[in-house]
Amino acid sequence: MTPTTLWRLEWARLVRTHQLLALGALFLLLGLCLPILTANLAWLLERSPDTRDLAATLPSATPAEGIAAYTAQIAQLGLLVLIIGAAGPLCPYARNQPASYVWALGRGHRRGRLPALAAIVLPRFLARAAWAVAAFLLGLGGAWYETAVLIGAPDPARLLAGALLGSLYLVWAIAVVAVIGAWASSAAVTASMAVLAVLLTGIAEIVPGAGRAMPTRLIEAPGELLRGAELTSYLPAAGVAVALTAGLVIAASALLDRREL
Repeated sequence: MTPTTLWRLEWARLVRTHQLLALGALFLLLGLCLPILTANLAWLLERSPDTRDLAATLPSATPAEGIAAYTAQIAQLGLLVLIIGAAGPLCPYARNQPASYVWALGRGHRRGRLPALAAIVLPRFLARAAWAVAAFLLGLGGAWYETAVLIGAPDPARLLAGALLGSLYLVWAIAVVAVIGAWASSAAVTASMAVLAVLLTGIAEIVPGAGRAMPTRLIEAPGELLRGAELTSYLPAAGVAVALTAGLVIAASALLDRREL
């Protein structure tokens, strides 16, 4: 079984189990609804006597706020769903793995013809990373549409740059799941530890001098760039995310090589 065959199996698994459709629907729903909520927040607050005074102090919504509302939810609910969905497939020694995958893993270890990185880790990582990025961009497209209709059109160049940076963040998060899954023996442990690792990375942003290089900053980029932030301010975090992603996938391969089926 070649790496290409495993890649096709992984992609078919995403499609046939409706995971691709479900995640895309969730992200699209967030992208369509959150700009509507942002645009009408003042109106909603005015409906209640307790919050009417607060509504009068709110500034007019901006395109950046419409997009930022979407990315903020992706950094929370969206990330949680992504990690849970990727934990099982990226934990090779968890129970209920497909027979074709177990066969490929065992045959490769016995005969030495199936490198873990190329034929085991990489196809699953790439499939899940593509799954995450596709859903994120679909939702961002919905957020762009609703924001343009209700609030104002976001700057397309800055939005595109932010989309690329946000996608890089999600790919890095999937790589975190991959390396933990190569070590853990259950999907639940993999998901729990991956969530904790990403949260701790976000907390590390408060460390003076290190915050600019944390990959967790990248998910904020679409909204912050529309607010006027410089693209160059995100380059350190992007560079670290690329390096960490490559290193984590290689580490996942090394961990699998040291384990016995």
